[in-house]
Amino acid sequence: MLVTGFAALLLALPAAAADWRPSAAWLVQARCVHLQEGPWTANTGNGYFGGMQFAPQTWRRVGGAVVTAFAHPGDPAFPVTVPAREQLHRAWLVWLADGRSWRSWGAVGASCSHVASAARHP
Repeated sequence: MLVTGFAALLLALPAAAADWRPSAAWLVQARCVHLQEGPWTANTGNGYFGGMQFAPQTWRRVGGAVVTAFAHPGDPAFPVTVPAREQLHRAWLVWLADGRSWRSWGAVGASCSHVASAARHP
């Protein structure tokens, strides 16, 4: 059930992401990261944005378009408007670039990297 909501987001992926097929384990871990990071529209002024808390330079490095919120950190009038499915796709690209790890998400990523394996082995 946890994966179902995230999996539904994948149905409307952009054409460029058509070959993106994250595993159920990855989706569980991504959900864990997201739940600890914030809402998909987050612009809190901490230098990170969206539901996966991207730094602007990381977002751009993985091909993300310029986001208006980046120019207005902490201003609630400029929420992140990038759809959740796009944020997940960019998180996947960061995860791949990091050697299939969650290291870019620091302690949150470290704690979430074990979530799916714990779920498989009760």
